[in-house]
Amino acid sequence: MKDPASVKRIAIINDVAGVGSLQTRILNGAGYEAAFFDLPKPAASWPLYAKLLVIPARLTAYIPIVWKLRRGRYDLIHIHFVSQGFIGLLIGKPFVIQAHGHDLHTNMNNPLLRWISRLAMKHARAIFYVTPDLSKYLADFASKSYLLPNPLDQAFFEGVETPTRLRKVLIFTRLYPIKGPKEVFASAPTLSRLVELTAIAWGPLAGQLRERFNHFVKFINRVPHRQVPALIDTFDAVVGQMKLGILSLSELEAMARGRVVFMRLDRSLYADDPPPVIDVSDGSALVDAVRRLQGDPDEFRRVSDAGRKWVAGHHGLESYLKVLAVGYALVEPVGELVVVPLPVTGSVVELVPAALTQPSLASPKTPQV
Repeated sequence: MKDPASVKRIAIINDVAGVGSLQTRILNGAGYEAAFFDLPKPAASWPLYAKLLVIPARLTAYIPIVWKLRRGRYDLIHIHFVSQGFIGLLIGKPFVIQAHGHDLHTNMNNPLLRWISRLAMKHARAIFYVTPDLSKYLADFASKSYLLPNPLDQAFFEGVETPTRLRKVLIFTRLYPIKGPKEVFASAPTLSRLVELTAIAWGPLAGQLRERFNHFVKFINRVPHRQVPALIDTFDAVVGQMKLGILSLSELEAMARGRVVFMRLDRSLYADDPPPVIDVSDGSALVDAVRRLQGDPDEFRRVSDAGRKWVAGHHGLESYLKVLAVGYALVEPVGELVVVPLPVTGSVVELVPAALTQPSLASPKTPQV
């Protein structure tokens, strides 16, 4: 096990839902020397097949950052999003990867992204994953994979006024098939007679769901992350994902603001301390649960208060720093560094074949942080 004191200078690469930049602030506040580098993301909103076409352009845009990181004196490079882990091979320093969900359960279905991702995971010193369901995608790397739940910015815990009645509900999940939004929208005709429903028009299903359910659900645009606390405060409760069984950042942020969360929960993933959410299996159960809480304001307030306390204990900055420090201590300083040479001339795509010739590190079974 690595001495935590030997990991002091850390470069955090890439921002996913603000986690990378927040990590940097947490580490600097705790006495580490952390620097944050966001990666250019041309075509970030394009469909996956279109994003693949701009991979050479992205790699070209990364080269100035890679040179800066190569020259920097960093003990560890912490890279967010598995497919971006390839940049670790270009830097030539020990690196860890943090998986966020989409990069495993969706991107790994694409042959090119799967190849890039597995290559990076083989050479990473550790792989952190943010929700317990993701461990099943990391079976081949289980010996160096660790659960590192997402932190929440302190702003989500400040100035909270919890609602007393259940009248306005936000469907607070990306409208993506794996999140199960169709379960929620199928109940919208009935649910909209009980509460005012709003959804964020975000994700590939947004167009068709808006077309079918706009008479029952108001659709709004995404807001910058810094405005999310104020957005949540305009609602009394939220509906989260209905398929994965886990709490994503959306559910956590809503709970921190004292909002009751309706979602499908896989309790086996939270056996030690289940989160106080309203567990609903489908749209019909969602309607019944809303009716029940509308008729029991004391229970509504109890769940609201319990949710805030649970999130503060598991995802507040102080608890997060302790888990992150342990995670860094578990990074094994073994194996030779793999360095893919940067091309001086020619296409950046030449980087990819160069990596194929490098040896891979071994892996097997999962301790959690």
